[in-house]
Amino acid sequence: MFFQTSEEGVEDREGEDIAADALWRSREMFVQQGNFDINHFSWLGNPYGTGARPEYVIGRPLDVRRDKARIYVKGEIFNSRDSGAALQGLRSDGPELPSPGTTWADWFWHSLTELEPAMRWFPSVFGKILPGGTTTKTIKGRKVRFITNLEWYSVGFAQRAQHPTLPYVDVTPLDHFAKAVLDVPRAYQQGVMVLDYSTFAKALSVGVPTTDSAKMTGPQAVAPESLEGKPFEELMPRVIKRILNRRVLPKRPEIVKAFRTLGCDPATAAAYAERLLQMAAERLGGGRRKLPHTGT
Repeated sequence: MFFQTSEEGVEDREGEDIAADALWRSREMFVQQGNFDINHFSWLGNPYGTGARPEYVIGRPLDVRRDKARIYVKGEIFNSRDSGAALQGLRSDGPELPSPGTTWADWFWHSLTELEPAMRWFPSVFGKILPGGTTTKTIKGRKVRFITNLEWYSVGFAQRAQHPTLPYVDVTPLDHFAKAVLDVPRAYQQGVMVLDYSTFAKALSVGVPTTDSAKMTGPQAVAPESLEGKPFEELMPRVIKRILNRRVLPKRPEIVKAFRTLGCDPATAAAYAERLLQMAAERLGGGRRKLPHTGT
């Protein structure tokens, strides 16, 4: 999961501006000890002020990068063992709540990858302002509080954007993260096959315009055999559609997660992901190619 978490020089809805240097200095603490949650509820309670609620923690950061005034974050969302079964009955276009056994992390990921259209979640920084860590500055003629020093604990996700210029959370790489993941067509990177979206579309679809994500409806020509459990051919088009719509990265771990959200157990999801990538390798290479095993 990827998102931009701040932009220095732009006033947020609470009349504040966070210095990019402040977040950048605190990035190691954030990556090593920080979390993702819903609406800051894990820290402030729901309703606010009622005490910490750890059940609202949904993930953790993996990396932080910077582009001048902007800070970007890469992270992962937790996946409970029974999330596939718990979410299996939900419609992709419906507002139903998850079953009682589903965690907030399961529901958050489901809302990004299964709902049509996907929910929009916006990031909000949470941390402790250190002594002397604020001053005032003027932005477009307005005096705002300028936060210059803080300990960065968390990012909360909400339906309402706290920062008016930030894009919503995405499951595809943003800016600096994109080059490392997507600019390696037909390549192996650390034992994982990595394809760009256009290459993947050419390999596994027929008559699907790869430049228009709104029209990417999945492959018409792929007809693999069934594997054990839920039929592969039933789930495969749905996973490929998410890849072509840039909601799932064309990498083995991400494809495994996609099959898991559709109700597959871990072993079946891994087998289905391997099959899908093998199909891509065959079509790209003109013959059968053995993909490296990654253990995921």
